[in-house]
Amino acid sequence: MGTTAALEALYRFLNNSGFDAADIWAPHRGETLKRAKAAKAVIAIHDSTHVEYGARRIDLGPTTGSNHFGFIAHAAVLLDEKQGLPLGVGYLETLKRTGKKWRKRNREGQRGQVHSTDKTRESLRWMRGVDSIEGQRSGEFEVVHVTDAEGDFFELLAQLSKNETRFVIRAGQLDRSVLIGSEQKSLRTIADSVTPMARREVELSERKHPRRTNIAKVKRHPARRARIAKLAIGTTRITLKKTRYSDAEAAPFELSLVRVWEPKPPRGEPAVEWILLTSERCAAKSDLARVVDIYRRRWVIEEYFKALKSGCALEKRQIESYAALTKVLALFVPIAYRLLLLRGLERLDSEAEANRAFDSIDIKLMANAPANRGSKPPKSLADAMQCIARMGGHIKNNGPPGWQTLAWGYEQLLSLRLGWELAFAERSDQS
Repeated sequence: MGTTAALEALYRFLNNSGFDAADIWAPHRGETLKRAKAAKAVIAIHDSTHVEYGARRIDLGPTTGSNHFGFIAHAAVLLDEKQGLPLGVGYLETLKRTGKKWRKRNREGQRGQVHSTDKTRESLRWMRGVDSIEGQRSGEFEVVHVTDAEGDFFELLAQLSKNETRFVIRAGQLDRSVLIGSEQKSLRTIADSVTPMARREVELSERKHPRRTNIAKVKRHPARRARIAKLAIGTTRITLKKTRYSDAEAAPFELSLVRVWEPKPPRGEPAVEWILLTSERCAAKSDLARVVDIYRRRWVIEEYFKALKSGCALEKRQIESYAALTKVLALFVPIAYRLLLLRGLERLDSEAEANRAFDSIDIKLMANAPANRGSKPPKSLADAMQCIARMGGHIKNNGPPGWQTLAWGYEQLLSLRLGWELAFAERSDQS
């Protein structure tokens, strides 16, 4: 904050009980909906992340381990389906664990039965997120909801089907029994019998796991090298029935299963496979390609969480209480979106003019920033992003700038912009 007085003002702001985190990010949600209405066809990517702090703080709960405390942030990032550009955050909620439920379930057993009758269970956040987006769109734009395997549970699928809500969800419960025709088989067995209808080449990024990564996560997402994967795509129709673990009132309903797999992976590399459950049309090759492309957009929300945690240093903030930390998160929601958008625009067309993302004042300020002094005003988006990276302390020989460097550079730009506006306002008052 720069000064002791400014820091004290921030603490008073964050600890003010007259408003909450939702009030802070509500204007961003409003602008996000405006952009979604203009886009017409939208992808809503739902996911959760653990916001963790190594030491116990006031009223924080356990997260991924006995010595990790924090809360869960569940968000829905909206994308323009045509270009894949982020439109903003359309839903955000936070949850705090006590640890009591997990201890009770471990002690009593029959976790599935206890789970089905628990109206406060964490999994219901997925349904709240979908309901919120559907309620806000008011029929003014089309949306396809996307989740990873954690969103694969009967109640959510039944709700989506009942409300004729569109979705692409990665299957996680491959041992569940479903109907294909009149036969009952496991989802795994049905997926294995799917024959290829289309072929695609997909660029896969490298995946590394730091030391001491959770074993379950490593098994679920094994390390791999970057490569071009040659994938096969097939589909079939299946019917889901109510399970004994759910108390949802739902008649059997149909949906499409789309299997995406790598028949011949390189030696030593794990084969790629996605089994997707979807409401989308899957009759033609182009339909299957579209479903795959929609699911591949899911990585954007992972990038958004990186922008929050690495770029905005959300997990390094020295704030004590849960209520104050959720307000800090809300403050960073539009900033992380802006960083995500800048990267998205650059990847879409790095040679596009810089004024697609910045106005003339920002461009002049970049060129005159100390780190860029002597440089010409940036003309392309790539030039502008390099200017911001240098303002964040990026060294060219260190490879492409990371989220933290971009965030630092963007913060410098915002400070320069604020100084310019204050100077301009003072000059106007004097005149």
